[in-house]
Amino acid sequence: MQSSRLNQLPPYLFVEIDRKKRTRAASGRPVLDLGIGDPDLGAPPSLVRSLCAALDSPAHHRYPPERGLPALVEAIRDWAARRHGVALEAREILVTIGSKEAIAHLPLAVADPGDVVLVPDPGYPVYNSAAVFAAAEPVRVPLLEGNAYWPEIEAVGRERLRRARLLFLNYPNNPTAAVAGEERWLEALDLCRRCGIILVNDAAYSEIFYERRPAALFPLARESGAAYLEIFSFSKTFSITGWRVGFVIGSPEVVAALARLKSNVDSGVFGAIQAAVAETLVSRYDEITSAVVGVYRERRDLLAGFLERGGYSFTLPGATFYFWVAVPDGGPSLDFCARLLDETGIVAAPGIGFGPGGEGYFRLSITAPLDTIRAAGEKLAARGVRG
Repeated sequence: MQSSRLNQLPPYLFVEIDRKKRTRAASGRPVLDLGIGDPDLGAPPSLVRSLCAALDSPAHHRYPPERGLPALVEAIRDWAARRHGVALEAREILVTIGSKEAIAHLPLAVADPGDVVLVPDPGYPVYNSAAVFAAAEPVRVPLLEGNAYWPEIEAVGRERLRRARLLFLNYPNNPTAAVAGEERWLEALDLCRRCGIILVNDAAYSEIFYERRPAALFPLARESGAAYLEIFSFSKTFSITGWRVGFVIGSPEVVAALARLKSNVDSGVFGAIQAAVAETLVSRYDEITSAVVGVYRERRDLLAGFLERGGYSFTLPGATFYFWVAVPDGGPSLDFCARLLDETGIVAAPGIGFGPGGEGYFRLSITAPLDTIRAAGEKLAARGVRG
């Protein structure tokens, strides 16, 4: 018994890979899992201590304020001023149950049945699912390697642009690790303003960068005249994916619509978690993010060396913890990843799982210990581009 909307979702193409992984592990053969983007570092000890202290407050065991704990909202305002030189108003901010929840709920809050929702291809599958659940029409916008994985939005045609309500983008990007510069954001803002489209950036990986800080959308969008929302998450930044806490910054009317929707379907993030994150955001943010990025930079450079030795085609990630690698023989990515697991024990994510535009690629994640990455890298290098 499933709704017609559930039946519209594409099949979960990682099922067979997951089955093979479990079978291999059960037989005692080693599994080198570079498939999932789930940080393995654990929460910073200082953040855990802050959470333990916050648990003693009876106030945190009641329903939290609808827009978020005032302490966390103020901490986000402080972060925006420090990091981006922007003085946000509280009405531009909303605390969310991670970024995934905000993405899934947004079309329900601002789109009507039949509206077009533009989604990147390849991209995080929830953009497409969110449009389907809102009875909107998801339209895939290809991200092409030759265009640095930036969508040519106008290529979808005038009729679809006229009906478009939302444009989901994601920079730094999953799965390609592409980064957008200010000129790209200005280009997208201009188009969205002219077409009456809400521009959304999923910035879950905004703080996982290496050589150069990625450009944020919100400092440019606030004065552009375009409706927008930028979605942030503490999951990757603080390695707390299980805590489920994030926030959005956006046009007050868009933030208000999402807040109204959320007030009808959830009751916010546990107050103690919000309090702990607020304290960390103000007092230890730079220290923690620097340490986290340092770990990923070492892992990135190690894996890149092995991929280069094996002759694989990829671009060194400037942000995120992902490598987007061309399938050596150009064949189906699901078949390649199945063979890779069977022959080497390496778990990789097939590109087709991120949409039709992901075919011909596979994704590797460096959210695994250095020893695992080294062992996988040696096998990849030895295997080479023979496929």
